[in-house]
Amino acid sequence: MSPDPTTVLDVVIIGAGFYGLTAAKTYLKLEPQTNLTIIESDDSVGGVWSKKRIYPNLVAQVPHGLFNYPDHPMPKSGETDHHLVTGFMIQHYLEKYAEDYDLLPRIRFNTWVETAERCPRGWRLKIGESYIETTKLIVATGLTSVPNVPSFKVEKNSIPVIHSRDIAANVPRVASDDVQGVVVVGAAKSAYDAVYLLCSMGKRVTWIIRPDGAGPMPIMPAEMFGINTISIGSTRLMNYLSPSLFNSKGFLADFFYRTALGRWLTNAHWRMNTRRSYDAAGFDKGGNIALLKPEMPDRSTFWCDSSLGLVTLDDFWTTLKGGNLKIIRDNIDTVGEKFVSLRSGEQIQAEYIFSCTGWGDHFSIFSPEMKAELGIPSYGKNMAAGNENVDFAWEKHDLAADKLVNKTLPLLASGPDHSKWHPARTQPQRRWRLYNRTVPLSNAIAGDRSLVILGQIHTTQTPTISEIQSFWSVLYLLGEVSVPNKDSMIKEVAEWNAWTRKRYASCGQRYPYALFDWIPYLDKLLGEAGVKSRRKGNFVSELLSPYGPHTYDGYLDEYLAKRAPSTFKETSPTSDSDSE
Repeated sequence: MSPDPTTVLDVVIIGAGFYGLTAAKTYLKLEPQTNLTIIESDDSVGGVWSKKRIYPNLVAQVPHGLFNYPDHPMPKSGETDHHLVTGFMIQHYLEKYAEDYDLLPRIRFNTWVETAERCPRGWRLKIGESYIETTKLIVATGLTSVPNVPSFKVEKNSIPVIHSRDIAANVPRVASDDVQGVVVVGAAKSAYDAVYLLCSMGKRVTWIIRPDGAGPMPIMPAEMFGINTISIGSTRLMNYLSPSLFNSKGFLADFFYRTALGRWLTNAHWRMNTRRSYDAAGFDKGGNIALLKPEMPDRSTFWCDSSLGLVTLDDFWTTLKGGNLKIIRDNIDTVGEKFVSLRSGEQIQAEYIFSCTGWGDHFSIFSPEMKAELGIPSYGKNMAAGNENVDFAWEKHDLAADKLVNKTLPLLASGPDHSKWHPARTQPQRRWRLYNRTVPLSNAIAGDRSLVILGQIHTTQTPTISEIQSFWSVLYLLGEVSVPNKDSMIKEVAEWNAWTRKRYASCGQRYPYALFDWIPYLDKLLGEAGVKSRRKGNFVSELLSPYGPHTYDGYLDEYLAKRAPSTFKETSPTSDSDSE
């Protein structure tokens, strides 16, 4: 059978999660006549919050009012006692969002992009036996769609190994009386959620966490001093208590970052947070749960070496303590027909394995050579830096950026205490060479406005960040926002990588982390777009009042009110040396 003819489009968006949906809405708001299609591998919108990935007790770590788009409030129906939003609420919200903005007819569900290559029109996508050519490509695949394949051996006719992505689809079978024992592998937040779910079902749960990884994460209480923890973390004051290179000027930065008293207050704050999280878990009381105490000896909630979680249900710790739960620090060797064999020689009987072992390569659509050109790090065994575009002399720029971070943010210079790390633990080194976390540097320098990559930043308020990042990225694609010269962009990229590596330990080594630092990031994006970024009424509100979706409501109308009647066109940026 001959292949289908090539479809020609103006814009293709890969992914229909938070980033993909708002990118589509924003693009069509600015250019209503655009021939735009969204390609989604799942059968519903939502990405990690799609219909078939929602299961009972799945609750986001963010309160109602802080987990929606700025211009589209979420209904309150279904929120928890602590006003957190549930997975069902989020899924319904995104479905309604897609309906309200008439995006559903533009989405091709159950469709997988196999490859993406350059072509004279822009980008050529292979989908089965057919092709799409598009002038603009927006990659919004996120980081939680492609499962990471565990490294242990799985024998023929073994017990089912279910990735955390597919837990919801398997809940009815696992809940049956025929299933007595389940093994959970991994220490990601999804593992904590899975263990809670299984313990609440009355299952015999064996939780295996490898000894040579980052280990268990700190879990913060849902509230501190009667205030939601995420709300506290969404203030500008918290930005100063989380040393950031992008919030390093002014008298408050000078005080908190570069005085002994300011650094002492910062350390005291994070030691208190860490102590409260440990007290809530009851680590000091010993028992099985004590094995979940983070390995970072000091301020684990600050360094986020193994990420950071939040208690989403009041009975979380009591359910784990009262459940039939055994925690083992070991590696799985083999999965057999009725058992799991560990490297230590211990065998565990089970009917299922839940693999919460992270995620795979979400950029496999690009060849290794294209990844290097675009500044996307390699994956798997080739994760270490080295497969990079050599034209930018990154080693020199990274060294200069490290020195700048050490000088500007002395608290980060020495780094966390590694004394309790397993001797076999390795530290992956990944570098994302994206200007403003979205534009491949090589493209920006060449004046190529055909591609943006969304969602490569980890924060606490995904919908808000997705909206503003998508807004700036669409302006970039349309030529309505300028970028600095080559040298300035290289410096920005190197400094971000240096800062996130030092600020967020192992997590920052692998991903662009900014859990408590997203407000200055949005300040930068809005400032470059000419939109007001400081959106509170006075200094006190700016410092203490939480930022969230409501804060940015109306930003797009503000831009449209001042938008130039003709599209801005920009020549390719030059280096400082070229312009002299």
